[in-house]
Amino acid sequence: MNLDLKHFNSFTNDIIVVDGFWGGGKSVVTSIIGSMARVEKKKVEHVYEYVCIAHSTGKMNTDAASAFLKIYADLSQYNNLIGREVNLRWSDDSGLRNNPGSLTYLKRLFHPGGDGIADQISERNLALLIASHELISVSDLLYESYGSRLKLVEVVRHPVHLFNNVRDYTAKFERTREFTLSFEVSGVKVPWFAADWADEFVSSSITDRALLSIARMQSEMFSSIDSINAAQKPLLVLSFENTVLQPEDSIEKLEVFLNRPRTPRTNRVLRQQNLPRKQISAGKATSSFSFTSNSASSEHETYKEIFKEIEAGGSLSAINEFRSAVNAYNLRWPSQLNEFEKR
Repeated sequence: MNLDLKHFNSFTNDIIVVDGFWGGGKSVVTSIIGSMARVEKKKVEHVYEYVCIAHSTGKMNTDAASAFLKIYADLSQYNNLIGREVNLRWSDDSGLRNNPGSLTYLKRLFHPGGDGIADQISERNLALLIASHELISVSDLLYESYGSRLKLVEVVRHPVHLFNNVRDYTAKFERTREFTLSFEVSGVKVPWFAADWADEFVSSSITDRALLSIARMQSEMFSSIDSINAAQKPLLVLSFENTVLQPEDSIEKLEVFLNRPRTPRTNRVLRQQNLPRKQISAGKATSSFSFTSNSASSEHETYKEIFKEIEAGGSLSAINEFRSAVNAYNLRWPSQLNEFEKR
């Protein structure tokens, strides 16, 4: 007997997924959303990525993948409400120090739990907040599984400011504690997002791998955004540049999209994240790969310095493809960085 897997009695609360590139500025946006009304502390749980990727590559049946996503999201939120998974690491982006309402989560450690908590999650629409990495290109399963519960926020960032992060991530991709889903090609570890150009990834330098990864993932992201918008599914795209320079604009968009107001904790988050900023990249690092600039350098000087590194290590073909990606980004989400391509 071949029976489909199914999750019964699913919660009805919102599931907010904040997605974007590695080093794309998700931390800023998740911190703002986490300060809004009835939103739980953010979680970085790779299982959502793993299931969607496995399903998109034909490695997992739709009924199994969908049931897994539904039951895991509900279990994760229940655990949130009874303090079962409080991250006490002080420096983690998802830890207590970097999440508004820390005392609340500590108090929950003594909560007995029970069915009443499950009812409260749906009745009060307590939103689950998840941060993910470039999940939008395989997000069909998320929309199919969660329906109207899903609120996908895509954070986009200028390719030049992504370069340092993606290059360092690529350079250390073979390390033991790198957990990105991957394929093996000619004995080389190839990330899932490079499956369609795996042979080229294998033969490329570290710099070229970074340049091509940014350019090609951005192209996939553009296609996904257009497809989701055409289908009128819930999606909000925020540019990192606009969010850090004009946070009020992004907060207003989030309030409308999520149907949740800001709270007094939102101002605290703005101070912690140094918002609004005079310089786009002059924030705090949230990981060993995070790109931040020296506030003593001008925006243009920082931009030129990054491009010097790109031109020193990249091939002509990869640089040209990367420049095309920069131009495409500038057309969609113009910022003060546009001018530096003309100089």
